[in-house]
Amino acid sequence: MDRRLRIGATLVLVFALLVVGAAAGVSAFFEAQKDRNTTATYHYSAEVSTNGTLADATLYLPLPVDPDGTPTVESVRISNYEGPEPNWTARVAETDRGPMLAIEADEIVGEERYYLVTENGSLARPGTVTPAEIPENMTGLSLRPALTRYEILAEVTVEPFGNGIENGLIETRYPRGNASLLSATYGYAPGACDPVWDGPAETCTAFRADLYADYETAPTTVVRVGPVELWGANEWGWFFANSFNEYTQRVEQVEFEGSHEGWTSAGGELHAGRGNY
Repeated sequence: MDRRLRIGATLVLVFALLVVGAAAGVSAFFEAQKDRNTTATYHYSAEVSTNGTLADATLYLPLPVDPDGTPTVESVRISNYEGPEPNWTARVAETDRGPMLAIEADEIVGEERYYLVTENGSLARPGTVTPAEIPENMTGLSLRPALTRYEILAEVTVEPFGNGIENGLIETRYPRGNASLLSATYGYAPGACDPVWDGPAETCTAFRADLYADYETAPTTVVRVGPVELWGANEWGWFFANSFNEYTQRVEQVEFEGSHEGWTSAGGELHAGRGNY
């Protein structure tokens, strides 16, 4: 009887060791697959919106730089939403605020359109109206400018050991000093804003950023510059092991009315440590 118990106990122990070994092997296998199938990506975007024509326009926008301050943008593309095809030039310019993305155009064209809005702030009708379509009787109504929006997109260089890519991963938990961040930013204040997802590793850091705008336009023209955003993420997908982690840095939109020349400061937030680690 004792011999049978000893044999049974031995078999149970052997089986348990096999299960543990198999589980460890499977875990190691999936970790290896994760490492082989991880993609590190940076994405940069900015917006410019207006409801009038801006003449001789020059804009300086924050752009991604690696920890030593080297710009990492390339292949800038400008697209529009409902407006004319933009004939702008984009280049990296050295300024007294550091390297920035310079946008230059003889004209930035915005169409004069409006939303009809009721007293409670809702739309009185779908879509927009031109000046010729504005009702004669505006009782209980007001006009809200419908701006022509342009989007500036750029590829961001991914360099091993340059802008945070090490062993195929971007440092998304602690990007400051370890990954690409936007230029012309300062006054970083950790904890001065709230995390959006409230994840265990997520942090929020408030900061300030400088932008430059120089153009001529009518006194009533509305111009919005921004937001400017940088996103860095690691994504992996193999079988059911699909996940990601990321950080985002966003400079908030600023608004001008009429012509403008000079620098302005905008607020921003850096959200780091989102996702799985």
